[in-house]
Amino acid sequence: MPRKNTITLEQRRALRHWAHKQHPKPSQKACINWFLHEFNHRLSQLTISDSLSDRFKHLDNSTTTGQRNRTGQWPQLEQILYDFQRRIDSRSGFTSGDILQEKAREIWRRLPQYADQQVPDFSSGWLTRFKSRHNIKIHTRHGEAGSIPELVEEEMKGLRTIASEFEEENIYNMDETRLYWKMMPSRGLASQSLPGLKKEKARITLTLCTNASESDRLWIIGKAKTPRSLRNINISTMGAEWRWNKKAWMNSTIMIDWLQAFYQHIGFTRQVLLTMDNFSAHISGVELCPPPPNIRICWLPANSTSRFQPLDQGIIQSLKAYYRRQWLCFMLECYNLNLDPIKQASLRLSIRWILRSWNQQVLQSTIYNCFRKSTLLTTLITLPTSITPTDLSQLYEQVIQAGNIHDSMAISNF
Repeated sequence: MPRKNTITLEQRRALRHWAHKQHPKPSQKACINWFLHEFNHRLSQLTISDSLSDRFKHLDNSTTTGQRNRTGQWPQLEQILYDFQRRIDSRSGFTSGDILQEKAREIWRRLPQYADQQVPDFSSGWLTRFKSRHNIKIHTRHGEAGSIPELVEEEMKGLRTIASEFEEENIYNMDETRLYWKMMPSRGLASQSLPGLKKEKARITLTLCTNASESDRLWIIGKAKTPRSLRNINISTMGAEWRWNKKAWMNSTIMIDWLQAFYQHIGFTRQVLLTMDNFSAHISGVELCPPPPNIRICWLPANSTSRFQPLDQGIIQSLKAYYRRQWLCFMLECYNLNLDPIKQASLRLSIRWILRSWNQQVLQSTIYNCFRKSTLLTTLITLPTSITPTDLSQLYEQVIQAGNIHDSMAISNF
């Protein structure tokens, strides 16, 4: 990882001393140039602003010895992590303790001086000391009801103005969703059929992207590099991309891969707007892999994606409903043949169902209406559509009867 934003206490003290002696007050650009000349090291404007703030006022009259413990055990890592937290905070993003700990592990793996060392635990104790050293207060997020409607509406109004400058087919939305691809109507039945099965082990993440006209290539994130049922299978030829990590969830590394593929897909001639929520992996990915000049990336208002994100207005719901329909049909067929559907299911088969749902069954009219419902598009046209299969409830009841399931959950939880 490049050391573009690291700065020692002595360097920070020198910067403050020089800046306070200048009259008039120097600009951030002047501070950057002075620091580059003095230390052969370029700082970001964010680091300059932070270094000159009251947070480091104690450096004006302190010695290095007196402040040694404030640097922590890994000062370069902590400075990079603190800059990351500041960037997200400046965008009204959300960082939890878990996010900071995971980001610390990621930074450790990227720093060359730690290449041959084991990744530390970055325990809760370390997190508490890190927050104390950098005066970070992490507030609990209490859902969208806690957001200020006026500010959210104002942000969305600005985003609509930006979107109005683009053709509808050039306005994209990207998001992730978890899919429990082996979920049964009865959790008890699943554990009896395959002892020790945990729902988390049958979970994948779908990374979806679409414009108002059509869906883009699907990315799937799992827990294994090559799951058993996918050996000798090229998922790219099936129409999807496979990535993996221990949590089967989006991270900055996968996000960079996704962005590079998206930029290549768009090319350099189309003027495109890509909208996303301000999830930390999205922000990190964009910072490490910025878009070309013809692609603009905008963040949806924080705590409001259920209202303003097109994919959350029914597109994801439609995809999962059509997937569940195929899974229910498979279960019904297995029960009729006295077979256990859990043992017969495979990830390869599920991916085929997912791709069929995404590429063939989620209607273009559904996608268009969801963009309109999100208010990202201001058109008054509404196309007739059906988000979910009409026979889903009936099929669900047939599976419950065929499987002799007595403790079935409500279909809304399936």
